[in-house]
Amino acid sequence: MASGKDSYLEHAYAAVKARFPNRRAFNAIYAAVPDAKKNEFLGQILQDVANEPSYLEHAYAALKARFADRHAFEAFYVSVPDAKKDKFLRVASFYRFLVKDGDWHVQIDGSTKVIDYLTNSFKLVALFSLIESVSGERHIDFHSWLCSRCAAATFPIVDDSDLSRLHDEYKASFGSIRRCVAFFKGLSIKRQDALCASIRIDDTPLPTIESVARFLYELRSSFVHDVRLALDISDRLTLSKRKNKTVKTKVSLGDLLTVFEEGLLTWFGHEA
Repeated sequence: MASGKDSYLEHAYAAVKARFPNRRAFNAIYAAVPDAKKNEFLGQILQDVANEPSYLEHAYAALKARFADRHAFEAFYVSVPDAKKDKFLRVASFYRFLVKDGDWHVQIDGSTKVIDYLTNSFKLVALFSLIESVSGERHIDFHSWLCSRCAAATFPIVDDSDLSRLHDEYKASFGSIRRCVAFFKGLSIKRQDALCASIRIDDTPLPTIESVARFLYELRSSFVHDVRLALDISDRLTLSKRKNKTVKTKVSLGDLLTVFEEGLLTWFGHEA
């Protein structure tokens, strides 16, 4: 008779075996999980399988504007590789709750319950968190990256310019912005061109989609680290000053939702 642990493992494999080429592939992933987290891993598998219908409903509610009908959405979901289905459902469901149908509410007497520039700032942070999560790449912080390099090629760090150079190398290889740029580069050329035209510095459109991704990511970081509201995200044309340059922005939250939805579907293999 199988032990309780073996039975738990068998139930988990039975629930997801269609998502693996064979039992050996499943066992290899299970073996890589630290012993202290194996039960949690199996429990998460069973929970995800049990919650799949609910997650699927939330995903469709969040993305239905991108499909002709429910049948087209379900056909797309079937086409998503089995190994990626859980991630797709999680990201799409979280997107619905955190951004699409979620708002930051102010519980203060006399205040408007939902203030656009407040909720937009929080939603911008959530959008970039979701974008980063899609890639699935493990985050490595700057200190860990430095320590992983050849010591002779890295240390000593003699001055601020040396540190800045290393930080630029880190961002190019492992920084969060790299994953975000890759996501934006997956958008259609038409969408990329529209985004570039929607942000002008000294009346010149941003030249590349990479510069757009960096501009928006900096808005997100300014709110996270300096509590500067993302006022540039608005239904109206906004004017601001950055490094003595005039910035004109016409990017609404709705524009960002469209960008995210199209980018997410492209990431998981949808062809417009």
